[in-house]
Amino acid sequence: MHDVNEAMEKLLQHYRHDFLNVLQVVGGLAQLQKTDKLLAYIREASEETQQFARFVGCGDARLALAVFDALLQNMDGDYVLQVEGSIPSLEPSFLDGLACTLAVASNCMQKLQGVTLAVDIEGGTHPTLNLRLLGEKESIWQPVLLAANQNGLRASIDAKNCEFSLLLDKWESAGEK
Repeated sequence: MHDVNEAMEKLLQHYRHDFLNVLQVVGGLAQLQKTDKLLAYIREASEETQQFARFVGCGDARLALAVFDALLQNMDGDYVLQVEGSIPSLEPSFLDGLACTLAVASNCMQKLQGVTLAVDIEGGTHPTLNLRLLGEKESIWQPVLLAANQNGLRASIDAKNCEFSLLLDKWESAGEK
């Protein structure tokens, strides 16, 4: 996927589907007059909505879509999104390598059940994508690091913290978008 507008449209379709589910739960809790559960659910849904909005607005919707499609959409567990700053628009060749790398990450994560994946996107002078398994004692990232290297991406792992970091360093020039 190399078109930013198409990526944004797909992400909004995912968001719309999730939002409709939220509205159904809110309607059901309201109908049952479960006020305490309703208010707690609304707070949680609001936080998740804001988190997803920052994720989609990370600077390159194609990156967000690649992460969502490969890792988050069908994950057996939970995820936490954190976005600091904005990343530049990424080269199509980088996105192709990223898709292959994230497919390996997805396969590695399928072996785990009920995990929580922290996805951190950091903008700035050295934009990075960090994936961290919360509460895990053992790192699964070695095959993912190998895949990143094979795809020409600069990555590292921190086995102690069960973290994989990918440097988002291949950017499009302004005329290539």
